[in-house]
Amino acid sequence: MGSVIKVIDHVERCYSNEDGQIIFDIIDQKFSLGEEVNLSFSGISGVTSSFVNTALIDLLDKYGFDFVKGHLKFIDTTKQINTAINDRFKFEVKKRKQLISC
Repeated sequence: MGSVIKVIDHVERCYSNEDGQIIFDIIDQKFSLGEEVNLSFSGISGVTSSFVNTALIDLLDKYGFDFVKGHLKFIDTTKQINTAINDRFKFEVKKRKQLISC
């Protein structure tokens, strides 16, 4: 099942790079131990691209897409949160595949 990390327990909102860095550091600590993470957005109505980039997309640099996909789940989300996260991951994975094929 993995650890449940409630975002609201660590940041007031999912707005800035600073907010994202706090969540990144928590996930990074769990990932470094090989743990799975369930990231709960309970009490959060939306996220910005700055937050998503720092908290989640930066994980790709350290762990790669397959590891992140297999070890990170999102729970208690809204449609806006799902769309923001999915769009950023799709864009980033596509961009990285293009860089590899160059």
